[in-house]
Amino acid sequence: MGGWTVRVPLYVAGLVAGVAFSVLFVGGAMAYVLGAAIVATLVGSAGAWRFVLILPAAALYTILAVYGLPPLSFGGWESLVGQIGLDVWNAMGTMYANPIPYSPDPGLLVIVLPIIVLLVAFAVSATLYEGSPVVSIAVLGLTIGVLSTVSFEVGVGPFFAIFLPAAVALLLVTAGEGTGLPAPGAVAAGLLVTGVVLSLPAMPFAEAAIRPATMDWTRIGTGGTSRLAVEADVGDYLTAGRDAELLRVESPEPLLWRGGTLDFFDGVRWSSTTEPEMDYGEEVADGVATRAVVQEIKVLQAETDLLFGGYRMTDVSIPGAQRSTDGSWSTSTPLTQGFSYRVLSQIPQPTAAQLTGAGTGYPAEVREKFLQLPQERPEVLPETAEKIMRDYDLADATPYEKARAIERYLIYDGGFTYNLDVDYNRADQAIEEFLGEGKEGFCTQFATSMALLARELDVPSRVVYGATTGREDDENEYVVTGYNMHTWVEVYFPGVGWYPFEPTPGSEIPSAMQANAPRPELPGARDEAVAQSPGQRQQQQQEEAPQNEPNAIDRADPASDSPAWAYAVYAGMLVLLIALIPLTKRLLAVRGGPEELYRDLTGRLRDALPPGKAALADSPALTPTERLLLLAGVVGVAVEPFREFAMVYSESLYAQDPRANTSRAYRKALHEYGTLPLPRRVLAALNPASLLLWAGRWVLAEKTRLGKKLARRWKPGGTRGDG
Repeated sequence: MGGWTVRVPLYVAGLVAGVAFSVLFVGGAMAYVLGAAIVATLVGSAGAWRFVLILPAAALYTILAVYGLPPLSFGGWESLVGQIGLDVWNAMGTMYANPIPYSPDPGLLVIVLPIIVLLVAFAVSATLYEGSPVVSIAVLGLTIGVLSTVSFEVGVGPFFAIFLPAAVALLLVTAGEGTGLPAPGAVAAGLLVTGVVLSLPAMPFAEAAIRPATMDWTRIGTGGTSRLAVEADVGDYLTAGRDAELLRVESPEPLLWRGGTLDFFDGVRWSSTTEPEMDYGEEVADGVATRAVVQEIKVLQAETDLLFGGYRMTDVSIPGAQRSTDGSWSTSTPLTQGFSYRVLSQIPQPTAAQLTGAGTGYPAEVREKFLQLPQERPEVLPETAEKIMRDYDLADATPYEKARAIERYLIYDGGFTYNLDVDYNRADQAIEEFLGEGKEGFCTQFATSMALLARELDVPSRVVYGATTGREDDENEYVVTGYNMHTWVEVYFPGVGWYPFEPTPGSEIPSAMQANAPRPELPGARDEAVAQSPGQRQQQQQEEAPQNEPNAIDRADPASDSPAWAYAVYAGMLVLLIALIPLTKRLLAVRGGPEELYRDLTGRLRDALPPGKAALADSPALTPTERLLLLAGVVGVAVEPFREFAMVYSESLYAQDPRANTSRAYRKALHEYGTLPLPRRVLAALNPASLLLWAGRWVLAEKTRLGKKLARRWKPGGTRGDG
């Protein structure tokens, strides 16, 4: 089954399924996944060598695609292996903490590319050498279906639109080549796979079982080293535990320790798209007074190429440190535990008149970059912006007044509460749920909402990630832990520059950063909110924890908080796995040849027996007829239909021109098998014993066949044979 009429639709289906993995990434991954799919089709078409080549090909392609030409020296390979291990470790943290789609980082590609090679190569091999196109289509189609669930159905439609006609064409052209399926049956099989794939995203378990992970701060990073990334994800960009001490800061003023900024929101996550040498407005405008503050930062349980400090950082003590256009600083090599550096910050001190008098004369670059909104955004976003405009009478308001109104709405008047353990099921619906009925979250949701609402009101904004002041350990000395990692908002005002806002309840911009800021009349809830700030809640929880169980939080059983639907999801997945047993049995018999029908009958009879009794038929001394009759007799069905099939099957093995109809004899034997009680047949269908036996024999046969093939091709002593 290897003509080009078969190969063309098969290869198209395989390539499309492989390329569909690109929906897991944000740009830049298409070439990688396409290359993996091409390698897989070549390996899957390599005949007897396919099983020998598949793993080396997957590994070699991944290394070449991600890291370039491999080193020639042993030391180079040792370094490469270490780098791969580090990248995969970081990728596991990314997948745990962040929702899909991801940036195409090396570790993630090292995980995904071999999966593509293995899946597509298996599917190609199943059709070309096993004569099982239905299995190929099922594997590739279900792959696309699963991708449509984990990627929130974004971008999979075009891939499936190409895959479907290729799959149906493959089933049609193979209908007469030993598949045992007539053309209508082939189309029906294709439609069945299509229905399963299309139904996956709509199934009840799709949103619950395959969902973006949220970070459990009580279980990660304790006692280890955390990594602070240069480009953070607003979701959970820091893989660290709540109590992990990350930085120690000596500063005469308590400040927010700024890391970097994010300007582009795609509906799921923020990213930084600023370019070097571009002018995105003045960071601090001329005429705005500043206050010099020197800080000394010491890295503790962290690894970071970010430099933290108060805004605006004008100089650092690390030679070669790079300053970005958004005012953030980074190093080319990560800083590790024990490293110290000094930062000089010029803290902007705009006057009240400068802030309230700022107009809307934004530079074109600022408008383009910092008023961007996703094309498809939830209705609740403009509706909330209109509500704020109406409730605070902002028709003639200045940009500063609009920003303060949004901040006030999120802190006081909107009914929002701070909850670090909030878990929105879908990352692409988190803002809709947060501004809608959810109304609870942590700094990520509050900062994202304020930045987007400001843009809805034509006020340029960006999200900032960094850390709050931290725990004061000594005079002018602060310890920053994982609990202090934070996001807030900066708003651009002409004639002022970028100015910070804090929309998260219980958190405040330090007074040194807003010394002259005019404040709206706020309710007395400020004291109550501060009293329940994240840092104070942490201290209160620690004081209330049992003294004899200091690690009680770490040992908490997550299952105790599992909602009821979680158990229903697990039960549903278990049912699906069990249902795969009879489905796989049917797929193995779908070709309808004598060998497949014989295996199906013996498997049915074997699975209908209690454990241990089927071993009677395992003797290699038995002929096919003796084995089939022995099983039928032990099961308790009439042996005559099975005797007739055994004779027809034997004739097909030994006679050069068998005339008997194996299908008719098979149906008679199957009818007799159907006389068994229904419960017994159901249990037999769910019994995997015959599948396991078939798999073991198949592996042994392939190993033997491959060994003989190699022995024929190579003579002893390493010389190539003639044959």
